[in-house]
Amino acid sequence: MKRNKPDILKTILIIAGAAASLYGLTVISIIGTGAIFNFFYLGIGLFLLAVGSLWKRGRQKKLWQKVFLIAVCLCGVIFLSVETAIITCSMQQPAPGADYAVLLGTQYRDDGPSVDYRARLMAAYEYLTGDPECILVATGGKGSNEPCSEAEGARRFLTAIGIREDRILIEDRSRNTVQNIQNAYELLTGNGAEPEKVRIVIVSASYHLLRARFLAKQAGFVNVEVKGSTGLPVLMPHFYTREFFALIKDFAMTMFDR
Repeated sequence: MKRNKPDILKTILIIAGAAASLYGLTVISIIGTGAIFNFFYLGIGLFLLAVGSLWKRGRQKKLWQKVFLIAVCLCGVIFLSVETAIITCSMQQPAPGADYAVLLGTQYRDDGPSVDYRARLMAAYEYLTGDPECILVATGGKGSNEPCSEAEGARRFLTAIGIREDRILIEDRSRNTVQNIQNAYELLTGNGAEPEKVRIVIVSASYHLLRARFLAKQAGFVNVEVKGSTGLPVLMPHFYTREFFALIKDFAMTMFDR
């Protein structure tokens, strides 16, 4: 009795779908359902499982199967190209001697900074202690679920571990990365800094650095370096994937604004 050979693509789709779904549920269990993108991997996983269940074995693929494979290949090339740039930037280390460090804020809770924010704060602390003349610009406004602004939270945390308060400038009106950068630019120019001459280091999560550097140069800064922090390893695929879409969005918006 002749046995049917297993369809490798069908198997790959089902395994990938199950893995993505499981990872998506893990992400949601850790960071909750507060943002739509938190459902991304779960949605992709269920989609792949559905495609895998409908996949028909045969040397002559149906039209929808051909379109699906072409789309996957094209999207894969674009995604891997952008992610390579994001990862390459995340591994850079700034030299000492910057005039200002710009810290990009994120969630500050009743019991202190979130895990991601604490990692950013410690990266800022590391740079500031290695460069005693550098001034920090702490950015980030107050969200509806935060006890104080993210910038004020940074000031409290850093002064508690030894950074002088007079080395910290506060920008507490921003609501996103674009505003973080733009408001920091306005704050520094208002204090007499010349953006084309000063050297800044942007401190943020490692996956965030390429976009932050791009936005800083769009805002008017010229000499921009970056310093990254690392959060929970299990969440890094989620955040690096999210950053792909955020980078594409900010790049497109910049192009349309011209």
